[in-house]
Amino acid sequence: MSVNFGPESMRTLEGIKRQLKQQKDLEGNQVKSDLYSHLTEVFSRILQYHPYDAYDKFEEISNLVKQTNLKFVDPKFDYELNAKKRDLSREEAEAFIKKIQNLIKEIPDVGVTPADRKLLTKDQAFQIPDLQEQAMMLEWAGIDFGEDNIFYLQKSLKRLAVLSGATKLKFFGKILGTQKDYWVVSGTLNIQEEEPNPTQEKRGVGANATVFWVTDSLLNDWI
Repeated sequence: MSVNFGPESMRTLEGIKRQLKQQKDLEGNQVKSDLYSHLTEVFSRILQYHPYDAYDKFEEISNLVKQTNLKFVDPKFDYELNAKKRDLSREEAEAFIKKIQNLIKEIPDVGVTPADRKLLTKDQAFQIPDLQEQAMMLEWAGIDFGEDNIFYLQKSLKRLAVLSGATKLKFFGKILGTQKDYWVVSGTLNIQEEEPNPTQEKRGVGANATVFWVTDSLLNDWI
């Protein structure tokens, strides 16, 4: 079904649009916005994520858009913020492809010594989140890490669980640095330190109940 607007209807529509755009600074929000942009974003999210329960979700989505106000898209690569992109050499490209292959196959990025190989927990059960589902919820709040990074992060968490012996892992967050960006993961690790420090709580107890890992590239191993 198509709708044809006459000249008078179009002038009325443009007048309403101008009035909506003049309504700024919604509810005293520090980030300037106008009512037209707000409604456009609300309806966009409704059509994309809630076409069948729009009436029930309208107020919730409207409040969420008011809080975020702007759609933030996280850069996929650190050079988009920190440095200019440069062309990779053949050797660098081959090394990059090898890292991706290792990640997909869940092979450690660095070689594992025979002494450390016995520590691998290939058959141990562990819990990791469904990051694809979490990424969809984050997009509702205007946070987007990029599909490539979500896939890399999912595979990287599984590889970390196998290498570390962690029983539960979850994505903690991302820190944007001036030189590099850092991904942070938290989880539980039942393996105790070989030489525990008597002046601090044991791993898994109190302040040390949670273990954190960090990496500057999802293709690398975590430390």
